[in-house]
Amino acid sequence: MGLRFRQSFQLFPGVRLNLSGSGISATIGMPGASVNVGGRGVRSTVGIPGSGLSYTSNLTPRSTPSPAYRPGLAPPINPSVAYWQSQQMREINSAAVESLTSHGLIEVRDLIAQARTQRTEIAADLTEAQGVRDLDAAELDRRSRSLFRFLYKRRIAELQDSVPEAEQEIQRLTEWQQSTHVDVSFETSPTAQKAYGALVRAFESLRQCARIWDITSDRIGNRVVERSYASRTITRTPVTLGYAESDLIRFEGRAMRFQNVNGEDILIYPGIALMPREDGAFALIDLRDIDLAFASMQFVEDEAVPGDTQVVGHTWAKVNKNGSPDLRFRDNYQIPLCLYGRMVFTTSGGVEEEYQFSNAAAAGEFARAFGAYRSALAANPAAGAE
Repeated sequence: MGLRFRQSFQLFPGVRLNLSGSGISATIGMPGASVNVGGRGVRSTVGIPGSGLSYTSNLTPRSTPSPAYRPGLAPPINPSVAYWQSQQMREINSAAVESLTSHGLIEVRDLIAQARTQRTEIAADLTEAQGVRDLDAAELDRRSRSLFRFLYKRRIAELQDSVPEAEQEIQRLTEWQQSTHVDVSFETSPTAQKAYGALVRAFESLRQCARIWDITSDRIGNRVVERSYASRTITRTPVTLGYAESDLIRFEGRAMRFQNVNGEDILIYPGIALMPREDGAFALIDLRDIDLAFASMQFVEDEAVPGDTQVVGHTWAKVNKNGSPDLRFRDNYQIPLCLYGRMVFTTSGGVEEEYQFSNAAAAGEFARAFGAYRSALAANPAAGAE
């Protein structure tokens, strides 16, 4: 069996994400020869390291924002405001990942996608080379041990050449496979680094909440008709938060992961959020493009009250407008009012994801830490080479 010797693989050196007040860019290459991808287009820099001499040229024009996609209005953080007039449930989910990437990160996303495609091709070639090596090695051993091996001299000689050849191809492909990983180092200011550390600590507390829900749909409630204290009806599904790794980005730490039951998970890295889809498509979002709204809210809890929740009052399954129990219902019963934390992630590009947390204080602390980190990124002085 012959081997294909593909020579068209491209080397992907490490990628640095440079976070500055003007935006996020990626530097690819090494000192003296690098390519920068960002909001100002694709630029190449060639110079002599240590000499201070370099030449930069624009390979593509400065990118311009695509027309902003305007998603449906995110639910106002004040639950008493009517934001959905239909009795039908409104789905709460993000647009397709193809439209979610921040315009300044489109080229970076395409670079990472190209690296993944190449890695898949190399993996297929590597599997083929290992299969050929194993078959030829087995045949060589079998024919060399045969009592009639003198009849197979030509074939044995061919196999003695092909097995080492396959070994060399396996080594070459293995080295290429390693080079196709995009190693990302995030360059930012000390202030932003400290703010990111505080965000990670707040996330660690947030994920310890006794209950976390993904809110997937809602509608405004008719309190008079439904005889309910609640002004909003939601559909929610329990989820978990944790840490995750992705084959798209190799990073010394791990991303903070928000599970999403009706869409793509949100993975938060320094400076960016990654939303990967199962079919391989993904979005890269500048964290400065994400608005995170938070509010403490009273929730009529008809399920078990989580252990870390503050009960702030009680209502009734069927209630009058003044809050008293509706006596027309014989089996009317009392329901606790729980203080929950509500967070809504939105972007102008189409992200809309809402979560509910049993520990309102932990949710509020994460929202504050996220806002502080976002501000630190916006104020971050230019970092990294461009």
